Amino acid sequence: MHIRRKFFSILAILAMTVVALLGDLFPQNSLIESESAKKDEKNILSIWYTDEYLDEYIRNAAVVYEEKTGVKVVSTRVFGLEFLEAIQKATIDDGYGPDLFIIGNESLEKAYLSGLCYELGDSHRVLNSTYFPEISLDAISYSDSKLGYPLLFECSLFLYNRTLLEQVAAGIGGSSSASDYGEGSESVDTPDSEENTLAVEYTADDILPTSIVGIIEFALNYNLPEGTESYFKWCVSDVLYEYWFAGAYMNVGGEKGDDRDIIDVYNENSMYCLKVFQDFKQFFSMEIDESKYDDILNEFMSGKLLFMAADTNVIGKLEAARKNEENPFEYEYGITSIGMLNDTLRSQGLSVTKLVSVNGMSKHKQEAEDFAKFLTVDYSSNLYARTGKMACNYQKEYQYPQMEDIVRTYENSVSLPKIVETSNYWVLAEMVYTKAWDGEDVNKLLRQLSGQLKKQIHGVYVEDGYIETPVINEDYVFQE
Repeated sequence: MHIRRKFFSILAILAMTVVALLGDLFPQNSLIESESAKKDEKNILSIWYTDEYLDEYIRNAAVVYEEKTGVKVVSTRVFGLEFLEAIQKATIDDGYGPDLFIIGNESLEKAYLSGLCYELGDSHRVLNSTYFPEISLDAISYSDSKLGYPLLFECSLFLYNRTLLEQVAAGIGGSSSASDYGEGSESVDTPDSEENTLAVEYTADDILPTSIVGIIEFALNYNLPEGTESYFKWCVSDVLYEYWFAGAYMNVGGEKGDDRDIIDVYNENSMYCLKVFQDFKQFFSMEIDESKYDDILNEFMSGKLLFMAADTNVIGKLEAARKNEENPFEYEYGITSIGMLNDTLRSQGLSVTKLVSVNGMSKHKQEAEDFAKFLTVDYSSNLYARTGKMACNYQKEYQYPQMEDIVRTYENSVSLPKIVETSNYWVLAEMVYTKAWDGEDVNKLLRQLSGQLKKQIHGVYVEDGYIETPVINEDYVFQE
């Protein structure tokens, strides 16, 4: 009897330990607390999400919202890869699923086909271009229905050291020759001429590259300031930072990323752009295993690098580095949206949009939509300070002027497709860029990518008709 009683005591302790551990998985409330939040109980909403950086933002928004409306919002950060499956199971089988959830736009079709998305009524009339960029409105749309409120976005952007660029500009004109500084320079050849006695002054804006090819032309025509070691770097191992080379001509799913009949990645323009991408290896000599993002950012902050491809978190990091007493970041910097590959071909980077959706099986859809609007519009001015992420909602005033340039870059981006069968597109695109960087035939790579995507969608491998590889005719090809 004593042994049996001891045995059951041990089991009870183990059971309580398991429950406690499960509770620790959810910082805002445990599984038991989620179940106790009855969905028929008035003035209670629940929201699920996966990203840790959202903890503080959602928690504080919930407090402010409750003070304003009297509606309590219970937030739960859920761990695991099968996020939508967990929501569906909790909603249908267990009866405690969330009223709202946060997902990336690439998961929207999967959520919709699972019955988890509610077609929004937008009673506040904010889901329009007055409040959000068109890229955000496309990101929340599926089959012409708006299924979420745009919360935040991530994309790559072009960052430059404005202080160093001003130094380069200051060296142009006057006694410097045009051969030293490029076609835009003006030299003084006839000192007797009154017109030529005035030196032409250039600024950073005058020489800032306006196209991707322009970065190579800059490197060919201008010398770096003393102490600066490199013109341009980016994290070659991550497609986020290099998709802008050919992204404008790699169309998967059409404008909203949900059209299975639109797969156009194998074409003359995409091949041309990827061949330019290969030329960048020749000019800037970067190896994949030697281009870590944090290392590149450290080079930029120390003044050793003029241009880099960065992410939307970079402003927070640079401004924090200014406060470093031992080794402060002392340069002025700028962000530019490069929308062209060269004079004729466009450039578009890759972006991901996070959105707040209302559970289609929630009993409190209207109340949930009201909180979604509050989270993405009314409270969005707090987002960057609490998460380091950029809000999709246009702000009346940005904390730093460079943030407006980040928004313009996002407006020129292309989103990941929503098609369920292309959920691995990020991986496939990254493989194409990696192999192209290593010198493989871009024609073969893009043709194979097109066939792979069509096979995943339609179940049959479709090989596109062969297209001749275009010849690069940029000016830099003829430079000695």
